[in-house]
Amino acid sequence: MDPAFPTLFSPGRLRGLVLPNRLVMAPMESNMAAPDGSVSDEMLAYYTARAAGGVGMVIVEYACVDRPLGLGGSPQLGIDDDSLIAGHRRLTAAIAAAGARSCLQLFHAGRQTLRRFTGGQAPVAASAIACRVYREEPREIAVPEIGDLTAKFGRAAARAVAAGYDAVEIHGAHGYLIGGFLSGASNRRTDAYGGTLEKRLRFPLAVVSAVRTAAGEAPVIFRLSAEEFVEGGTTLDEAVRMAPELVAAGADALHVSTGTAERMDCNVDPVSSPQGWRIPLARRLREVAGVPVLTVGVIRQPDVAERAVADGSADFVALGRALLADPQWPEKARRGAVEDIRPCTSCNWCVDQLLAHKRLGCAENPRTGRETEPAILRSGAGRTAAVVGGGPGGMTAALLLQDAGFRVTLFEKADRLGLGLVASATPPGKDKFFWYRDYLVRRLEASGVEVRLGCEAGPDDILALRPALAIVATGASNRALPVAGSGSVPVGYAHDLLTGQEPLAAGPAAEKPVVIVGSGETGCECAEYVAESGRDVLLVSRSPERRLARRAQYVYRRQLIARLEGNPRIRIETGMELAAVGGGEVVLRDRDGADHRRPAAQVLLALGRMPETGLAAALGAAGVPTHVIGDSREVGRIGDAVHDAYAAVRLATRTVAGDTDAAEPVTALAC
Repeated sequence: MDPAFPTLFSPGRLRGLVLPNRLVMAPMESNMAAPDGSVSDEMLAYYTARAAGGVGMVIVEYACVDRPLGLGGSPQLGIDDDSLIAGHRRLTAAIAAAGARSCLQLFHAGRQTLRRFTGGQAPVAASAIACRVYREEPREIAVPEIGDLTAKFGRAAARAVAAGYDAVEIHGAHGYLIGGFLSGASNRRTDAYGGTLEKRLRFPLAVVSAVRTAAGEAPVIFRLSAEEFVEGGTTLDEAVRMAPELVAAGADALHVSTGTAERMDCNVDPVSSPQGWRIPLARRLREVAGVPVLTVGVIRQPDVAERAVADGSADFVALGRALLADPQWPEKARRGAVEDIRPCTSCNWCVDQLLAHKRLGCAENPRTGRETEPAILRSGAGRTAAVVGGGPGGMTAALLLQDAGFRVTLFEKADRLGLGLVASATPPGKDKFFWYRDYLVRRLEASGVEVRLGCEAGPDDILALRPALAIVATGASNRALPVAGSGSVPVGYAHDLLTGQEPLAAGPAAEKPVVIVGSGETGCECAEYVAESGRDVLLVSRSPERRLARRAQYVYRRQLIARLEGNPRIRIETGMELAAVGGGEVVLRDRDGADHRRPAAQVLLALGRMPETGLAAALGAAGVPTHVIGDSREVGRIGDAVHDAYAAVRLATRTVAGDTDAAEPVTALAC
């Protein structure tokens, strides 16, 4: 059958290496290496799953060429010693057996690391300038060390080829050691390796030359940040000048990225970043490089990837987080089953796991990074299961239970599914969450799950099914404030406005500000949403400082707060509590007890949400094995609910039947 995206699934060439298609897995740290830097069984399974999904080449994550000084984290993959070759050989053999080519990324952290990773030593860098994120004072690397490190990159490349990698990639992007030499923001040297662009290129070009020699016939890819978006940092004009020099030194392809640790939002983009925004940068470098170019970054849909290759913007498309959400993305795209691709929403759950020094994971795909762990069993045998609540956790649980062999009924009190996802998707720049809601709804419509909308199920409704088990995913309720509204100033909830259950006040009073009480993520997002509708907003925070959106994901939070503070329609008052409402105004009370009156058209409360637990207690008392998941257990993020659902179903399928040894494992997620 002809592929649905013919250009994307045509062969591509890197030097003498032919790739079966134009899709490449981008390198992403996983925290899955063994403590000694070798390939672990978990890492082997993780990469094998992506290779088996139909990608043309897998670029294995950053492998340190100089431990411990070059480590960027722990545990981190290594390629600095011959003893590590055997483990890498296992990995390249597994990737090849799954039908893909393999590439290893060669890495040195430079200044973007911590002493606890470098064995207590000060990090080394082009210049003794601390990164504002890591805040470790580096020492300027001496000239003799530069030559030594160049040789280490070369020896690492030789080991990679000996281990069976088809290609190697030099990590020259994102502000790490090589990128730090290229950038005028971090390279202030006054010797032969700093100052002009030509001098800043000297060390990177030497590394390219050494790796080219050591790699033999294997292609050498150089990854660079075409724009760093920091003051004094690499710009596109400079990258255009760099590209031919890198190629002349021996680079067979360029992998075009952006950003540094100080602009993490430009390399692990938050949900608000538009799809494919880096593609024009790749196109500009392709015009001058004369070698294949890989483009990367927020490419989520196959038509975007197809267009990038077909119109000449790039030769290859690198998929990163998209393959965490769905390893089968390439194969589904090849078949034209686009709506079956589990969409990455750029929620950065994966990044949060890494920042917390946990194993890599995905909010939507609980098998990511846990491919070796026990799977759900197909042990339902036609038993009945009830799921109460149609949010992401409830929908996931219902689909997994049905795939495990249960007859499933899903109850949802609202007239539509996924209201929590609607609340997440409605604020400006967050529409990607609609992708995930629509995906889950489509999966349910194609399943055998009975869905009862507009049904607020009580214990009797559940018990009437005589279920073998129940999963309670009823979510959370708004935390109330003992302040009543008046006819002129209605009081409602920010969450309900975002889900469409609460209207925005209209009429003559609409000229006054909408007062939002609570500066967590929901309150901040609601403020931006209301302001975008053309209304003035007063955002009230109890905190004496502007510690806004505290529960928001790190990268997204920084952007959100900057937008709020720069929005002329939004006024923020800190150190205040809502004391009274009425007469067309609100009364705010400061920490000294003084009252402040402010005009108000409407009050929206965003004071947090509380788990709903009553139903679970009643079902448990009636003897029904009951699992409480998501916000019903503890208010959290979408990924918490999805992972709760997977854990609950996995446990249920191993306890509901006596003989689980005979049950078939379910390794492909139905959700």
